[in-house]
Amino acid sequence: MEGGTVRGRAGHLINTRALPLRRYGADPPTSQSQSQRQQHLRPLAKLATSAVLGLSLVLSPPSPLCLAKQLSPAETIVQEVYEVVDQHFLDARDGGYSSERWQELRKDALRDLGKGKRGEEEDARRLAKRMLKRGIPSGDPYTRLLMPDEFERLSKYDVSGVGLNLGTREEYEQRVGSARDVIAGPTTTTNNAVAAGYDPFVVLGVVIHSPAEEAGIRQGDRILSIDGEAPAGLTPMQAAQRIKDARSAETRLRVMRASDGSVAEVAVPRGKDGEAAGGAAGAAGDLVRWAQGKGKSYPVDFKMRKGKDGAREGYVNLKEFTARAPAGVREALKQLDAEGADYFVLDLRDNLGGLVPAGVEISRLFLGSDAPVVYTMTKGGGLQDRVPHPATYQPPLTDKPLVLLVNKSTASASEIVAGALKDNCRASLAGDTTFGKGLIQSVYELSDGSGLVVTVGKYVTPSRLDIDRHGISASFKTVPTMKEQDEY
Repeated sequence: MEGGTVRGRAGHLINTRALPLRRYGADPPTSQSQSQRQQHLRPLAKLATSAVLGLSLVLSPPSPLCLAKQLSPAETIVQEVYEVVDQHFLDARDGGYSSERWQELRKDALRDLGKGKRGEEEDARRLAKRMLKRGIPSGDPYTRLLMPDEFERLSKYDVSGVGLNLGTREEYEQRVGSARDVIAGPTTTTNNAVAAGYDPFVVLGVVIHSPAEEAGIRQGDRILSIDGEAPAGLTPMQAAQRIKDARSAETRLRVMRASDGSVAEVAVPRGKDGEAAGGAAGAAGDLVRWAQGKGKSYPVDFKMRKGKDGAREGYVNLKEFTARAPAGVREALKQLDAEGADYFVLDLRDNLGGLVPAGVEISRLFLGSDAPVVYTMTKGGGLQDRVPHPATYQPPLTDKPLVLLVNKSTASASEIVAGALKDNCRASLAGDTTFGKGLIQSVYELSDGSGLVVTVGKYVTPSRLDIDRHGISASFKTVPTMKEQDEY
C-alpha cells in the first residue's frame, strides 16, 4: 500500500483513513434483542467524511444473536455478512436490490454449509461471496468480501503516525455509540481547554500494536492537548496531522480516560515514518527538498509559469490526496504567492483520489472553513453535511483567481474538490468531464478476520449534483486567460 491508499476496481484509489482495529465485546451476553444486536453491529469508526469516495474501516464484532443461538463459526460468518448488508448497504445506482431476496440467499447459504469439500470457514466465505454475487446488483462492483490476508494489508494505514483515529464527539456518537459512552466517569476537569468550552476530539479507534495502544490510549478517550496545546479550532484530520508532524521523538498527549474520566499525560513514541527530517524545518523545508529532488517524497509539484496573456501563473500539480497533500499545497501556494503569482492553476488531471479529508482541507484553502464542500446520502435517506467544520472560522489562504485542470481520470476525492470549488463559484474548470465515481464504501471486519466492503452511501456536490457516473463538467478546454476567467 502506498500513500495511505489501496487500489480498487479499475485502478481507482480508495481511502483507508479510519482504523479502529481493536475488537470489542469479546464476551457478549448470551441473549439479546434485535435492537441490541444491531447496536453491537454498529460501525466502530467514522464513515470517513473521509469518507469516503473510498473506504473507511469499521469493526463488526461477532453477532450476539449468533452466539445466543450457538451458531458455528462458519454460520456466524454468513450471518454477519447478511446483517451488515441488510443494515448498511445502499443501492446507490438503483440496481434493484431486494431485502427479501437477500434473506432467501442467507437461508440458501446456511443450508448449503458443509456440503463443500473445503474447511468450514473457507466454505462459508465461498458461500458469502455467492450471496454477494447474486444479491448485490451488478452495477455495484465495489461491494465485496476481502480474504483475511487482504483485510490485514488494508488495515495498516494510519494518518496520525502513531495509530490513532480521531473524530468529533458527534462522529463518535454516530459511529460507535451514545455520547454517554465517551466518558464513563466525571465529565469535568481542570483542563483549561475544557473549561473554556472546547469539546476535545474523541479516539474512534486505535490500531493494534501501535505506539498509541502501547501507551495505553483506548477507544473513547478524549484528546485534550497535543504537546501542550489544545487542538481547538482544528478538524480531526488537522489534529492527526499535527501529531504526525511533531518534530520530537515522542508526542505528549493529555488524555481524558473514557473508563473513569481521569486525566493523564501520555508520551507516545513516534516511528520512523513520523520522525522529523533533518535540515530545513517543517513541511516547508521538506517540500523545498522534494522540489529539488531530495529528501521525502511529496505528492505536490509546483512552479511559476507564464500565462497566455503574459500573467504570472502559479502552477500546482497534485498527484494524489495523501495525508501530506494539504500541507504540501498550502506551502506551494505560499511560495508562489510570495513570488508574485497573478493567479493559480491546480492540476488534478490523472489524480485518482485518495483521502477524502485531504480533499476537504485543500478545498478550504480556497473557500474558507464555513463553505459547503460535499454532502452525503446514506441508507437512512436525506442529504447530510458530515464534513467536520472547525470550531472557529478559518479564512481562505488566497482569494486570487483559480483554475482547476481536470480530465477523464480525475476521480474520487479530486471530484469532491472540483465540485466544491465550482459550485461555490471559486474556480473555473478546464479540460474534460471528470470520471464520475461518487460512491462511499466502508469496510467491516468480520469475526474470522476477513473484511466486507459495502457501498453505504454516495456523494453530491454543494449544488446537489450527483457525482456518481456523471462527473464534473469543465467550462474550458484549456487554461483560460485572466480576462476569460473574469468574464466567466
